[in-house]
Amino acid sequence: MTSYILMHAFGTLRDELDRSDHGKRTYSGWLRQYVAETPKRLTEIAWLIDNLGENGWKITGSPYDCDVMLERAISRETAEQELRRAEIWDRLMQVASPDDDGHIVWREHPEGRPAPRRRRRVRRPPTREQGS
Repeated sequence: MTSYILMHAFGTLRDELDRSDHGKRTYSGWLRQYVAETPKRLTEIAWLIDNLGENGWKITGSPYDCDVMLERAISRETAEQELRRAEIWDRLMQVASPDDDGHIVWREHPEGRPAPRRRRRVRRPPTREQGS
C-alpha cells in the first residue's frame, strides 16, 4: 500500500486566482499578499521535503509540473499518525493539496495509477483564457 503527498509548488497567476477565495478581498490586495507569501511558501516546501525525506518519504514524478509529489509504502492512517507525532502535520496542512475527500495524505496516485516512467512531464491543462 502506497500513500502520496502532493504540494503545489508554484503556478500560473490564473491557477492561483481561480483557487483564491473569491469575493473576500480585491484582486490587487490578494496579489500583494500572494507575492509576499510565495518565497515563504517555497521555503516551507523545502523544509517539509527535508523533514519528510528523513521520515521515509521520497520525491517521485508528479503528474503536474507545478506540483511536488512524495510517496511512501505506508497506509494513509499510519502516515497521518506519524506526521502528527513528528509535528510536521500542521505545517503540511498549509501547503499540501488535498484529495477530493479533503485528505492531505492521498491513498491513491493523483492520476489514479502509479506514474509511468516517462521523459516528458505533462502540464496542467490550459484554462479557457490561455487557449490551447
